[in-house]
Amino acid sequence: MVTKGFVKRYLISNEGTYGVQVIYGPGDIFPITLAFSALFKREINEGPEIYYYEAMTEVELYTLDESDLITAVENDPTLYRDLFAICGNRLHSTLQGLENLTLKSSYQRVAHELVYMAKHFGVKKNSGTVIQVPLTHQDIADMLSLTRETVSTAMVQLRKKKLINTGKAISVPDIEKLADESFS
Repeated sequence: MVTKGFVKRYLISNEGTYGVQVIYGPGDIFPITLAFSALFKREINEGPEIYYYEAMTEVELYTLDESDLITAVENDPTLYRDLFAICGNRLHSTLQGLENLTLKSSYQRVAHELVYMAKHFGVKKNSGTVIQVPLTHQDIADMLSLTRETVSTAMVQLRKKKLINTGKAISVPDIEKLADESFS
């Protein structure tokens, strides 16, 4: 469980391509697939891929031994409800990624990803919602399988339209306007 900071999970494919699959932040538990495998003696991912994890900031993590997890759930079956909620969050993230792939332009895809990040990792301030994850244009490009230059162009357009502000962090003055832009 992440209690402080941000961790990205990425994959280097057999062809050598690099892709960020998910970012975990405070309150996120990962990888939930290991908990599923431990509790149900069944693998979810059967591919040959190897996933890597990298801290994006200073991170504080807590771990639980597999046997302790099994014992805890056997002693308190209501923990399945909590694990189910975590799985729902991961499913939401996956569905958001699939929805992103259906958008027609790179510009829309960048806007859509920023909406998700603002909702999932944002903190409301006077100027709007500040995304707490320290995202670079390259990070966004790696998440969306785009080039850094394409993301930079989209970010400039979003700034010109006053849909985002950038500085030390990305802030979104109005999430609903940015969401509308991603589907326009």
